[in-house]
Amino acid sequence: MKRHVIMLLLIAVASLAAAADKPSFHWDRYYDQDAVTEVLETIHDAYPDLTELTSLGKSVEGRDIWQLTITNEKTGDHTTKPALYADGAIHGNEIQATEVCLYTAWLLCDRYGEWDRVTELLDRAAFYIVPTVNVDSRARYFSDPQSHNIGRTARMPVDDDHDGLLDEDAPADLDGDGLILQMRVRDPHGTHRTDPDDPRTVIRVKPGEQAEWTLLGLEGVDDDGDGQVNEDGPGYVDMNRSFAFNWQPPYVQSGSGNFPLEPANTRVVADFLRDHPNIGFGFAWHNTGGMFLRGPSSESSPPVDPADVEVYDWLGKEGERTVPGYRYLVAHTGLYATYGDFDEFCYQVFGFLAYTGELSMSTDYAYRGRNDEPSGPDGTIWSRRPTLSEKQQFNDHLMAGEMFQEWTPFQHPQYGEVEIGGWKPWAVRTNPGWMLPDMLHRNAMFMVWTAMQLPDVSVEVVSTENLGDDLWRVRARCVNTAGMPTLSANARRRQLVRRDLFTIEGAEVLSGGVVLNHWLGNVETVANRPERLETWTPAQGARDVEWIVRGDGKVTVRYDGARSGAVQVEARLQ
Repeated sequence: MKRHVIMLLLIAVASLAAAADKPSFHWDRYYDQDAVTEVLETIHDAYPDLTELTSLGKSVEGRDIWQLTITNEKTGDHTTKPALYADGAIHGNEIQATEVCLYTAWLLCDRYGEWDRVTELLDRAAFYIVPTVNVDSRARYFSDPQSHNIGRTARMPVDDDHDGLLDEDAPADLDGDGLILQMRVRDPHGTHRTDPDDPRTVIRVKPGEQAEWTLLGLEGVDDDGDGQVNEDGPGYVDMNRSFAFNWQPPYVQSGSGNFPLEPANTRVVADFLRDHPNIGFGFAWHNTGGMFLRGPSSESSPPVDPADVEVYDWLGKEGERTVPGYRYLVAHTGLYATYGDFDEFCYQVFGFLAYTGELSMSTDYAYRGRNDEPSGPDGTIWSRRPTLSEKQQFNDHLMAGEMFQEWTPFQHPQYGEVEIGGWKPWAVRTNPGWMLPDMLHRNAMFMVWTAMQLPDVSVEVVSTENLGDDLWRVRARCVNTAGMPTLSANARRRQLVRRDLFTIEGAEVLSGGVVLNHWLGNVETVANRPERLETWTPAQGARDVEWIVRGDGKVTVRYDGARSGAVQVEARLQ
């Protein structure tokens, strides 16, 4: 009996020691930019056979833009495998986008060897993860006085008000509490009144109602004496309006910059995408709204090929089920028009499908019970956007009031007596930490499931038929068992990436072509280089080819796709 207990203890100690070798992290909190680096380095150090950590370059303020590659290198170099790309926080104030990327990286490595599907996925595919694109603004979100509306853009000085000065009139923490909140002034001729359901909240007046307040915007003063407040803060170049497809100048698209890919951060992302033609799908994570967005991003954009729409729709509906409440939408019809953004750049320039993922939902802050009024679009209480009064109840009952700063009088040097207060930065676009784990896991698993749909091909020689006089008819087949074709319809139609190559070696090839109907024997032969057939393979489908060859002995048949990897098989002419 004692020996049995001792053995159990030894097993328990060994298990704890094994578990101790695997890093774990707290996913109910946010990591500042220095901690992001530490998490990435810890993951890489713990899983050197699965990861490769590199810096794509430096930001304006000298921070590394980290990129983590995840795959089992023992089964092949990452560049030879189909790959999924994901990045986060191209808008620096949308910070939980970084956490989704970090969590996904940790999950893949932590579950490799434990979850069969994750193990199989990393054996045949790769992940390219850039947790933070806008490293400067996200770092300042943690270190500087902050508001949820500050830190979106690149830290590139811009003369927003065209007065010859750069970034000279920014919001400021007037009361020194470390936050940049709202200012309001009492004004009977203003635009808002106190909400009768909650005195902390103001609501816009309706015709015939008496106003009480004018909202003055974020804390700040008229620094440059031009009669405006906060009109020329840091930036404004929006990295997700600077990609080099359907880019428009600032008078059409606010924040687009002087030319496409002006910010260094977007240039290194674009270069990485260009240098990795094996990428078959992309995610760019943002907040807020709970959406998976795809192009077209504007009416001036080309339409998405109908065959690619089918793939988008299928994946998007899975996303809606994986993350309940999120909506799959076409960007310009479901949200608003944009120009020069990431997902269209991926699709129209490189020919792979991509989503912009908007994390978090206003309904996350719903404080309602079963008997509260439904009135949502799907007839449930959870689909209706919460009122400000309901959000205050959420704040009171679930956050002990910490999401809202009470209004406090302040003597403003220009406005006189004002009040400062309102929703804190961590309460508007960014979920409380206790909400994070579920959101991170669901969105990470949607990426994992999407990566499982990257092309998964095998090749076989179906038959070798002796035609006499050392002539042989060789038929081969590539089978793709995944949910994405080896090439998107847009990539095929516009030749954005090379076609897949179906080749045969070991015999003299007299003719060859793609089999159009293997039952009737219809073959579309090629005029030149018949040993090298350019083709593609549909999702959950097959591609048959046929060669007439002269010779004997062994032949090697190979299928090589830029986004499917290469597989080959040998056969004997007999």
